[in-house]
Amino acid sequence: MSREKRRQGSVPSRRRTPAASVSSGGPSIPTVPIVIFVGILAVVGLIAFLIWQSGKEAGPANAAAADHERDPAPDKAGEYVNLPEIYQDERGPASYSGGAVANTAPHVSRDVDYEADGNSNPPAGGPHHAGVCGNDPEEAPRVCGPVAFGFYRAPWPAGALIHTMEHGGTIIWYNTTDQEVIDDLEDFVGDNRDKNLVLAPYPDMEEEHVAITVWSRIDLIPVTEYSRDRIDDFMDDWYCEFDPEGFC
Repeated sequence: MSREKRRQGSVPSRRRTPAASVSSGGPSIPTVPIVIFVGILAVVGLIAFLIWQSGKEAGPANAAAADHERDPAPDKAGEYVNLPEIYQDERGPASYSGGAVANTAPHVSRDVDYEADGNSNPPAGGPHHAGVCGNDPEEAPRVCGPVAFGFYRAPWPAGALIHTMEHGGTIIWYNTTDQEVIDDLEDFVGDNRDKNLVLAPYPDMEEEHVAITVWSRIDLIPVTEYSRDRIDDFMDDWYCEFDPEGFC
C-alpha cells in the first residue's frame, strides 16, 4: 500500500474541545453588610433576652435565698452579716430576681479583702472564686472553688470556701492549737458525712477561735467557750437554709 493510501485510510485523531468555565453571570452578593446585619440582630436579641430575664419572677429557691440574706433573724443562732448592704453598687441592692445571683455572689478571679469590705472574719459570703480545686489545698490553684465537702488540715482561701457556702454548704473554720477542739470538730464532720460540711484551719481569723458560717450568718466562738452543743444549735437553725442552686 502506498504511503498516500495509508494516510487516507488512517483514523483521524479527535481533539477535545476545552470545557468552558462556568459562571453564574449574576451579580455578586456583598457579605460584609450581611455580617453586620446578623451581628446587630444578635445584639438586639441579647438585649431583649436580658430585659425579659430581669422581668421574670424569681424561682422558689432563689426567692428563698434572697429572703434569707435580707433577714437578720435575731432569734436564731449566730450573728447576721448584711451582705446586700455591703455589696450593693450602682445597680442597687443585690437580688436573685430572674434566677441570677447579683451583687452579693459574683465570681471573681481577684483576691478580695473581705474585712475592708465590712464583711465578717471569716467572711459569711460575698464575691468568690470559681474553678476546679481538687482535694488538696496545698496543690490547688490560687483561684478555685467550691471546695469539696469534708475536713482538711491545711487552709483553703476564703474565696474558695465562700463558693461552697453559695452551694448550700456550712463552713467550720478554726485558728487554734487546742488539739482536743480540733479532734472534736473532725469527729463532728466525720459523724455528719451526709451533710454539706467543710472543716478547715483559717490562720487569718482571730487566734484561739472557731467559727461556723453559712451564707450571711456567723457564730464566732472563743475556744474557751467552745462546745459541740453550740455547733449543733447553729446547724439546727441554719443548715441548708440558703440553697439557691439546689445542692442540698
